[in-house]
Amino acid sequence: MLHKITRRAAVALAVMAALTGTAHAQKVADIKKSGVLKVGAQVAQVPFGFTDKNNKLTGYDIEFAEMLAKDLGVRADFTPVTVANRTAALLTGQVDVLAAVVSIFPDRQKVVLFSRPYSYNEVVLIGKASMPALGNWDSLKSYRIGVPRGSVQDSAVTQAKTGATIQRFDDDAAAVQALLSGQVDLVGASNTQIAPIDQVAGAGKYAIKFPISRNYQGAAVRPGEREWMTYINDFIGRKIASGELDALYKKWMGQEMAKDMPTTGEGEAALAVMLAK
Repeated sequence: MLHKITRRAAVALAVMAALTGTAHAQKVADIKKSGVLKVGAQVAQVPFGFTDKNNKLTGYDIEFAEMLAKDLGVRADFTPVTVANRTAALLTGQVDVLAAVVSIFPDRQKVVLFSRPYSYNEVVLIGKASMPALGNWDSLKSYRIGVPRGSVQDSAVTQAKTGATIQRFDDDAAAVQALLSGQVDLVGASNTQIAPIDQVAGAGKYAIKFPISRNYQGAAVRPGEREWMTYINDFIGRKIASGELDALYKKWMGQEMAKDMPTTGEGEAALAVMLAK
């Protein structure tokens, strides 16, 4: 009989596999020889990765990964991942790199190797515009809050111990749908979710009600793949210097990229800046 295993157990097994060499260290030459860059990306997270009206996969992370593949002289092949399964997909060798809105946090730095940040966003709670102002964590206790399971916002709201009712969903799309259907009062999401919510519900009906943190995202590779990470860091540095990454960020985020982006994804340099009180 087959038995289901928990997400935590799956990730633990993947970590063990990576550390014992089951998923061998990726080399740049291997990728070039294969002709394919296998990328784990979220595909239901506007504007990072989603399917457009022409049924084409697009978004900031998608175009970033395609730029990286072009730099390598290969094509990008995308594997859909979610917050819950993306680490396991990487560590078990299903993908070569994650470009999947992976924010850099200390616990994640222990499991994967992060590039210098190539993106950032603010994690917020979104609710109806008519809701009262939410000034601090304590003001959340009477609300139902939807979050993607295992996400930054899940961790932040859980650790704050506000007394709020927390409902967890498989991904961002499901959490946002729960907000629109009235299943929850607030949803933990990126500030970039406001635009797609407005498209569905109508402009101005929902708003950012509570800022949580500003988070930097990096490309993630398996532990020990220093050569591969050095290549990615160099690539990001070159694209920042040329202005190409800033242009891509402005295209999808509607604003210019910060000029003081951290130059490493390791240590404390690129950790989140908390905004919530």
